[in-house]
Amino acid sequence: MKNIDLIIEGGTVYTPHGHFKADIAVDDEEILAIGSKSSFPSARRTIDATGLCVLPGLWHTHCHFREPGHTAKEDFESGTKAAAAGGITCCLDMTNNDPHPTTLENFELKLETVQNKSYLDFGIYGGGLFPEEVEKLAKAGAIGIKIFNTRHIKEVYPYISELGVIDHGLLYELYEAVADTGLVCSVHHDDPEWCKRMTFRDYIDKGKTDSRAYMEAYEKGYMYGHGMVGGLAASLYYAHLAKVRLYVLHLGVMPVGAYEMVRHAKQELDQVVYGELEATSMLMTREQAEKVGPFTYLWAHSPEEARKTLANGVTDVMVVEHAPHTLEEVSPGWEDNFSVPLGITGAQEFIPLMLDQVNSGILTLEDLARFCSENPAKIFGIYPKKGTIQVNADADFTIVDMGKKAVLTGKEMYSRTGFTSWEGMEVSGMPVYTIVRGRVIMEDGKIVAEPGLGRFVPGIAAG
Repeated sequence: MKNIDLIIEGGTVYTPHGHFKADIAVDDEEILAIGSKSSFPSARRTIDATGLCVLPGLWHTHCHFREPGHTAKEDFESGTKAAAAGGITCCLDMTNNDPHPTTLENFELKLETVQNKSYLDFGIYGGGLFPEEVEKLAKAGAIGIKIFNTRHIKEVYPYISELGVIDHGLLYELYEAVADTGLVCSVHHDDPEWCKRMTFRDYIDKGKTDSRAYMEAYEKGYMYGHGMVGGLAASLYYAHLAKVRLYVLHLGVMPVGAYEMVRHAKQELDQVVYGELEATSMLMTREQAEKVGPFTYLWAHSPEEARKTLANGVTDVMVVEHAPHTLEEVSPGWEDNFSVPLGITGAQEFIPLMLDQVNSGILTLEDLARFCSENPAKIFGIYPKKGTIQVNADADFTIVDMGKKAVLTGKEMYSRTGFTSWEGMEVSGMPVYTIVRGRVIMEDGKIVAEPGLGRFVPGIAAG
């Protein structure tokens, strides 16, 4: 009998439904067997996972890797390298690129540009702007369709103005087109005209534009707040009419009324709606945001309410968004925070932050397996090929050491930005192996593979 590729022995395997001790055999990129090493063939490599926790490969569903067009901020190689260092095995990339992937031609250009650069398996969103292009994007393999139902109040990147779908008639036609494909329609909701009017009236027209004024406007709900809930209210109704699978981005950034709207749609109207919780809403304090810099916009509205959504069915997926910019771009924000690109880093930091929440008793490893692996794989139509530890599934694993401690710091980040929104944050629990289809990508914090091993994961409509 030939040697198989890999055995992971001695670890505790975690699923959304519980955990158990088991060895895992891997061959030809898939899980061959789960049980006892004594019953497996010999392997070319064995990983001793004694004292470690073996999770199904964890996903990052909200990455802005900035390629093509904005690669001074990040590119696919640096972004997926950072994600791999943080324990991610599959990532989904967003659409605010130049050119943006809203047409078949531009989608194929993006795929051709990035497909040999990734350390991880990856999906690419198609951009929702032209209803007649949606079916083409779906057949080309888009993992979903992303719509920016927003524009920045001062027309500032990263919200490319021409991508903003604020005409509700066009929004509805896009929902109809996406519904026909069966794909998820992921939406950044907003009422940008309301936000613009309120913010100019109370701040910009009065010359109050520094970072503290911006934070005050955020806390009032003028920026990333009440306007997002207003946009969500309309969107939920139109999505219900169109019978589209609506994926609500940025839960947690919105005020808590958004949670009740999503709950009502899901549980009272039996609408197909998914909630992606910005886990930042449980973690980022105003003090941390002020310390890091004026580009960080996602601090917590109500951590307690965010945590409740993990148990009440509102949240389906968790993420710490990765939306990087350079320090040079954001530095003017200390004087005029309303005119700089806004974002946050999270590709490498997401899983360590979540493991710290597990050690704090707020989450469980079963929660991570559910919200960061099984659920996204099911929602995006990739389950059970991914998102589970079972025979014939892809051999994707995130192996973590719950006793390992670290301090998140920019000098440890693989992101091209060279800094982190979580500078100085102490975490307990760290990923120690990232394994993608049986290949070890990260070991003890070091990348041990080459770019290009990651594969494109097409959406469910591509066949």
